[in-house]
Amino acid sequence: MSYSLVGEKTIAMGIAQDILNNSVEIPSIPEHAQQLFTMVRQPGDRIDIPEFVHLVESDPGLFTQILQLANSPYYRGLEDIVTLRGAITRIGLKEAVNIVCLGFLQKMLPRFPWIDGFSYIDFWAFSWACANANRRLGHPALGMGVRPGDLYMTGMLQGLGKLLMAIHFPDQFRACIAKAWELECPIHEIERDIFGTTDGLVAGKVLQTWQMPLTVCEGVGFYQTPELADPEYKTIAGMTQYALSVTGFTGIGKSGDGIMLKLPATFLGQNTTLRLAKPDVQKNLVTEISTDLNKKVTAIFPNFKRTAVKTEKEENAETTPTAASAQSDTRRVTPKKKKSVLGWFKSFIR
Repeated sequence: MSYSLVGEKTIAMGIAQDILNNSVEIPSIPEHAQQLFTMVRQPGDRIDIPEFVHLVESDPGLFTQILQLANSPYYRGLEDIVTLRGAITRIGLKEAVNIVCLGFLQKMLPRFPWIDGFSYIDFWAFSWACANANRRLGHPALGMGVRPGDLYMTGMLQGLGKLLMAIHFPDQFRACIAKAWELECPIHEIERDIFGTTDGLVAGKVLQTWQMPLTVCEGVGFYQTPELADPEYKTIAGMTQYALSVTGFTGIGKSGDGIMLKLPATFLGQNTTLRLAKPDVQKNLVTEISTDLNKKVTAIFPNFKRTAVKTEKEENAETTPTAASAQSDTRRVTPKKKKSVLGWFKSFIR
């Protein structure tokens, strides 16, 4: 482990403690939240339905959110749903638990000041999409051996550090966003220059105080740099980075980064022994995830507006980057013309 990483972790701990000790805006996690987070991480057949129903019925806002989703055009049946159990039956238990988790986090965490290229709706839409993409990567057929529930929570929380920095250090974080877009580079590279650490490491430290599982804390902490994680956490961090890349391709929300990392350039995409590194698997995943999320997104975020997908400058290159070139070839620009999903994908994986 390099000295610079030790220094970044130390700075991240200091920033996290400053946020937690000097802010009335970031609350401690209430007991019922721990119950909810546990449910999110469990398989559907292990969720205590009466306990979940009781948790939701105690919060009218979450109850209303589930009913609205069940009666949205995406799920709508012949009749309107008016009961929680009816809504759960229509949309599915895991979907209900996940949407409650999203609603709870939105309610618990404060809004951040408006920042060009990083709006409140964009932030949560991207987090939701990343969580769903990450959970999909946990399918047993892909052979990654990480629980889908852990992946979902890690995907949902990967942007927590950005939210906290936007709230507590708005001027500095606004400068990070602007510089990342100006230089067309990952935002964590700019954060290192301005803060001395990354938003992922800050979020990981905060999540530890929330008593989140270490797997989730480390997955969030190193989602931008999975190669730097301890060996037992490289996979979940790498899968979250991969999910981030897929999410950027969907055009749902914004992450604040000035680039969209190509799948072959991700930590796992460079490991040719994995199914996730195979071009046909990547194509199928991007198509499947993009199609599903784009059908569903307006049901979750009625005010959602699609953002432009960013592709690399050398989008017509014919060769897949090697591990070395994929790491360095990270510049991206917004395409001048609209591309089909297939066209986007071709430029995305090259």
